[in-house]
Amino acid sequence: MELISKADVVLALGTRLNPFSTLPGYGMDYWPKDAKLIQVDINSDRIGLTKPVDVGIQGDAGLVAEDLLAALSPDAGNAGREARKALIKEAKSSWAAQLETMDHEEDDVGTTWNQRARAAHPERMSPRIAWRAIQRVMPDNAIMSSDIGNNCAIGNAYPSFKQARKYLAPGLFGPCGYGFPSILGAKVGNPDVPVVGFAGDGAFGISMNELTACGRNDWPGVTMVVFRNYQWGAEKRNTTLWYSDNFVGTELNVGVEYAKLAEACGLKGVKVSTPAELESALAAAIEGQMKRNE
Repeated sequence: MELISKADVVLALGTRLNPFSTLPGYGMDYWPKDAKLIQVDINSDRIGLTKPVDVGIQGDAGLVAEDLLAALSPDAGNAGREARKALIKEAKSSWAAQLETMDHEEDDVGTTWNQRARAAHPERMSPRIAWRAIQRVMPDNAIMSSDIGNNCAIGNAYPSFKQARKYLAPGLFGPCGYGFPSILGAKVGNPDVPVVGFAGDGAFGISMNELTACGRNDWPGVTMVVFRNYQWGAEKRNTTLWYSDNFVGTELNVGVEYAKLAEACGLKGVKVSTPAELESALAAAIEGQMKRNE
C-alpha cells in the first residue's frame, strides 16, 4: 500500500482492481490519484469498471505481458532498479514487523465494541493472534481458501505464497459460505497437496451441510478452520457504525459446538482455545489429511 501510493504508472495485469482491494485501509487512502493506469483483462467488461483507465487492453494477461516485454529494450527499467528493490524489501520487512505487534482491532471512531468485547472475554484469542499462530504451521505448498467476513478479511494480511494458484477467495462476488466448498473442490483437483479452508462461524453455517458429504467413501480429506466469535461480525461492525454503536440481529448461538457437529458426521473435530493449541491441532490435522486421509 505504501509503495503503490508512490506510483506514477500502474500496470494492472489480470486484476479486476476490486474496491475491497483499492479502498482506504489501515488508515491509508493509498491508491495513487494521479497515476496513469493501464489495465489488462481478458474480460472487457472489467476494464475501467472500478478505476478510470488511461489504456485498456483486452487479452490474456500472460500473452500481453510477453508482448510488452518483447517491445521493451533489454535494459528497460534498469535505472534505479536496485534502489527500488531495496525499498520494496524494507517496506515488506517493516510491514511484517508491524503485523507482529498488532494483537487487536481498534474501534472505529464513535464506537467501543471491540474494547467492550475484549474486556468481557479477555481469555479469547483475537483474529490477529490466531492468524499468526496459523502462519507458523501452514505448509509452503498448501492451498488456502477463505470466506467473507471480518475474521478472514483480517487474515488476508498474513499469508504469502511462493507459488501461483494457491489462494481461493470470494472476491467481489461476496458469496457467504464460500470457504468450505471451495477447499473441498481444491482437494479433489489436487489430492497430493495439503488444503486448508477458513471461515467465521456465521459463514461456515451457510455451507456446513457439506459435512454430511465430504466424509463419504473415497472423498479426500480436507482441513477446515472455523473462527468462533459468536456473531455476524461484519454486520455487527456496520450496524455499530451506522446506528451509534448499537447492533441487532448479529448474535449467534453460544451453545453450538462445531467440533461435535463434525464428529456427528463421522469426521474428526477439535476445539482449541489458545494459540499453542491452535498450532498443535492445525499441524496434526494437516498431517492426518496427507498421511491418513482424515
